[in-house]
Amino acid sequence: MVLRALATLFVALVLAAPCAAQTGGKDERVRGERVQKPANIAIGVGHGIGFLPLFVAQELKLFDKHAITQGLSGRVVLRRFQSAAPMRQALSKGEIAAGPYGLPAFLLARDAAWRTPQELLAVSGLTTLPLVLLTARPDIRVLSDIKPADKIAVPMLTAPQVAYLRMQTNPWFGGRDRLLRQLVEMPHQESVEALTGGKGVAAYFSSPPFTQIALRDPKIRAVTTSADMIGGKASFLVMASTRATLNAHPKLPGVLAKAIDEASAVIRKEPRRAATIWLKWEPSHTLDARAVEGILRDLKDEFGSGVFGIEATADYLRRDNRLKQGVFSWKDVVAPAIAAGEGS
Repeated sequence: MVLRALATLFVALVLAAPCAAQTGGKDERVRGERVQKPANIAIGVGHGIGFLPLFVAQELKLFDKHAITQGLSGRVVLRRFQSAAPMRQALSKGEIAAGPYGLPAFLLARDAAWRTPQELLAVSGLTTLPLVLLTARPDIRVLSDIKPADKIAVPMLTAPQVAYLRMQTNPWFGGRDRLLRQLVEMPHQESVEALTGGKGVAAYFSSPPFTQIALRDPKIRAVTTSADMIGGKASFLVMASTRATLNAHPKLPGVLAKAIDEASAVIRKEPRRAATIWLKWEPSHTLDARAVEGILRDLKDEFGSGVFGIEATADYLRRDNRLKQGVFSWKDVVAPAIAAGEGS
């Protein structure tokens, strides 16, 4: 009886061994797949129509498409931030692979970390949306008509609008101190309401779609634009990465630039579709899909991966003693993958 029981147990163990081996092999494969699965590559975004190419690329899976063709190991995903400071902190820590900057902020951040792993390079443009200085006052026709007591609304004191105004301080505002006393930090919608209602501000340095919203009022008109101030079009936003991140993901700039350009083509050719996507990401109580479509038709050529205005902005910052390292060409501050594209 004992021998028979031992024999039965032996047979059971022999039969179970292949199953255990198969199960163990399956577990090992699962663990291997879990280890080998590429991690997400997060890209920082904020709020505003300037981020539309990224929203379109995400919705239409263009990042996935170009990641596969470019051989990028990882899936590009968007991570939203409410303000610039936490986004830039996340970028410096490597928590995100790229994030948006205005041109002056990008050049100053790059300069501060020059020749370190945290040095920034532009990996793609996003948009050259024009910034427009608006007024409702009939006596303000040009910048020099703005008097020392007049207030100018800007979205933030670190916004690109402030940099463009600072470029004009010598000829028009009599110095930086006077300009700073005239600036009022105010959210866009409040600025529109203050301007149209004639309450407290003489001018508002706007960006789309708030430019178009304000211009619905027949009293509102443009005084000048960022393009007038800089002598040509300039990037409103560029996507930037650190050198450390680009060493880890050298194919990322090519993926971003191609996805952004394809998304920008959708904006040009299918503005209603792009408007619907934007409203999904940025629900509005003021604008419907038809209104956004109209705005995008006006701005159809203002989106793409090109980086513009680098040289002019760097020249101003150098003359203002804020930039230590010279920038002789826009190609000096961009990833090689986009240096063959459009820029200035």
